[in-house]
Amino acid sequence: MKKFFVLMLCTFTLLSFSSCDLSDDDATNFYYETMEITSANFPEYFEYGKVYPIDFTYLRPTDCHIYNGFEFNHTGETERTIFAVATVLDRTDCETLTDTEGTDSFDFEVRYRNTYTFKFYIGEDDNGEKQYLTYEVPVREAGEETTTSM
Repeated sequence: MKKFFVLMLCTFTLLSFSSCDLSDDDATNFYYETMEITSANFPEYFEYGKVYPIDFTYLRPTDCHIYNGFEFNHTGETERTIFAVATVLDRTDCETLTDTEGTDSFDFEVRYRNTYTFKFYIGEDDNGEKQYLTYEVPVREAGEETTTSM
C-alpha cells in the first residue's frame, strides 16, 4: 500500500510540474526606478523623543511609473537620505504625464539631540552626480522655550 501511495504522489507531482510552461511570455515585465522628490514639509524644529509625520511630494513622469514606496537610508547619525521608488512597466506605449504629483509620508522619531539633515533625491545633473533637496531641522529639549529677539 505504501508503494502505491508513493507512486501516486510521484505521478501527481510530475504532472503538476509538466503542466506549467515557464516559457510563456505573456507576463508584463517591469523594473524599479527612482523618481524626483519635489518638496517635503518639516516643523521649524524637532523636540527630542517625539515622533513627527513628514510629508513629501514626488513626480510621476509617465503613466507606466507606479509609485512603490520609498527607501530611507541612514547616511550618518543624524543624516537621512530618502528616495521615491517606482515600479516601471516595461512597455512601449507609456505616455508622458504633466502635473502628476503624488504624496506620501513617514513617521520620524527624534532619537538624537543634534540637528537632523534630510536629503531627498531629485535626480542627477548633467555629469551624472546625484542631486538632493536638503532640509536641516534643529532639535531642542521638550518644553524648551525658543527665544526671539526684536
